[in-house]
Amino acid sequence: MRNFRPKVVCSLVVSLFLLLVGCSSSTGLVKAGGDVFAQSEIHRLTQDPENVIHYQPMSIQEMTPLLPSSIQSRIKPVDKTKLPFPVEKEMAYLVSFSPGSEKETRHQLQLTYAQENGVRITENFFIVRMTETDENPLAHVKPSASGLDSFGNVMRVEPLTADITFYHHIITTNSSYVYNFYKYDDKNQAVNLIVTNAHEMEFYDQGILYHLAYHTGSNQLDPTLHDQMVALAKDLISVRS
Repeated sequence: MRNFRPKVVCSLVVSLFLLLVGCSSSTGLVKAGGDVFAQSEIHRLTQDPENVIHYQPMSIQEMTPLLPSSIQSRIKPVDKTKLPFPVEKEMAYLVSFSPGSEKETRHQLQLTYAQENGVRITENFFIVRMTETDENPLAHVKPSASGLDSFGNVMRVEPLTADITFYHHIITTNSSYVYNFYKYDDKNQAVNLIVTNAHEMEFYDQGILYHLAYHTGSNQLDPTLHDQMVALAKDLISVRS
């Protein structure tokens, strides 16, 4: 059997490496490990997601031009000066999935604004999660007559527009629904779920389920703070012609 010369072998290896790198980075996105899927414990999607694929998180600025057009066109910058803590870290997480047995690929985007330096990420954060879905999981939700959820926390239901109803869960007791969000594990190069609690806001707007959550280290009812968060949520609504 004829042996390849070292230079020829080296050339073939380099060519193959460049070909593989070119294919894997053609979109600028790099796949990450993990098959977890974040969604509301209160209002779950009507179909369980399948074929979940995660991509390595980037800064929001870096990720935006790489996003699918259906999600990219809906991103609006958050006014960080209106958050009740200094934002020291901003990250964007992109997930692709199939709803139920459908083969069509959908996307979910999580935008994380957090104060991390010296503070645990479960204490000071504001997270916007946008999930593509044809069905509105909030369509049949009825407001509580008492204005409280099953844990005794405040549940506010109000119209944001003539077409959009807004659900706001404000923690005022020592118990609440579970909230989860994505965080990247650098060591294992995988996306995991962080489980905690948070004040949560949800609404559905033109094919996108918005799930917003915030935590400031206190469960005290602060009307000014919560009204401020509602104002930020309203800024995310699509402009209608």
